[in-house]
Amino acid sequence: MKIFAEGDLTASLEAQLTPARSEVRAEGKNRLLNVNEAEYIDYLEAKYRVETLSINWDEITVSEREEMIGAERFPGDFHVFQGKFYPKQILTYHVPFSGDQGLLKLTPSSRILWTTDVLISNGEILFDIINWRNDPTEVKRQADGILSNIRRQCENVQRQTTAWNDRLREELEGIVKHRKDELLRQSEFLQQLGVPIKPSQNVSSTFSVPVEKKKPVIRKPQSSDEPFKPEPALDQSIYESILRICEDMGREMERHPSVYHDKDEETLRDHFIMQLSPHFQSVSGETFNRRGKTDILIRHEGGNVFVAECKYWTGSKGLLQALDQLLSYLTWRDSKSALILFVRNKDFGAVLEKMRDCIASHACFMKLEREPMDGSLRYAFHLPEDESRGIHLAVLAFHFPD
Repeated sequence: MKIFAEGDLTASLEAQLTPARSEVRAEGKNRLLNVNEAEYIDYLEAKYRVETLSINWDEITVSEREEMIGAERFPGDFHVFQGKFYPKQILTYHVPFSGDQGLLKLTPSSRILWTTDVLISNGEILFDIINWRNDPTEVKRQADGILSNIRRQCENVQRQTTAWNDRLREELEGIVKHRKDELLRQSEFLQQLGVPIKPSQNVSSTFSVPVEKKKPVIRKPQSSDEPFKPEPALDQSIYESILRICEDMGREMERHPSVYHDKDEETLRDHFIMQLSPHFQSVSGETFNRRGKTDILIRHEGGNVFVAECKYWTGSKGLLQALDQLLSYLTWRDSKSALILFVRNKDFGAVLEKMRDCIASHACFMKLEREPMDGSLRYAFHLPEDESRGIHLAVLAFHFPD
């Protein structure tokens, strides 16, 4: 095999998206619309990400054998006869690697103009050097040159595959969104016909379990095949705007602790509502409403599409109770929420660590989505009564030391 010279890495990576699109398109309509989208994309990402190359440079070994070499392969200064074969020592370098061995055939977009013949066997790259003159310095020079080129080309492959894996989730989110939008448009069209819709036949009741592969694959999430009913959802850009205003308000409170230090949770909540209300409008009246002692709501048709809770940090038990309370307010699929915490403890960092561990222990926790800055965490949760109904949870912690 000509290493790093038998195909194009860019084209191969892009081709990974073709079976992903086919798999998403093949899913049953209602099952795709009902599935917990975050879990489904987790499954796709694990299945279609590329396991990049890693060379174990500290574990390279050499084996040797004797082989009859034809005269035409000898250097010009050797006195040999054409058509004759002569015994020579062959040194085989064994370079162990891990990752997708198919990457060893592909040329990265950033590359060096070099290749050599290798054999891939049992997780090793094998290449031969003929000991022509019993000169260890010459053999080492040749081997070091080949190993250096393998290292440089492998690093190019690593950079490109890592970059591709980093953007894979965004690509998959786009594929799933495009397909769901397409299915929703079809549903709206059928409803406009005014004729009862006959259900499809021979549709399995749940997603099938993926065939076991060598690399770990997240189990495909279960989903209902019941007819999908569209539910309201807060636009992601609006959610981000709400959180940004809350973060700005919280930082302002931190800069002026004497103004807010002795205020109770309800009073602090009202300061956030005062900041939020001028930025958003609603045809049904005030966008932000209050229901309980400390919650901030955006409601639609009797349900909550956004809920925020304001709490003082009292420890892990209080945090878990606050999470339970927050989840109990949410009913819509893809609901958005925020938990705003005021921390009086002097060691803010220790509280954040305890907070992270506590949140991850909750029964509805799915994963940490991102951690943009200290005290601002983003999570994926699911509703207690239905794992297919995922919610976005932002935890915003602000420091009010005593």
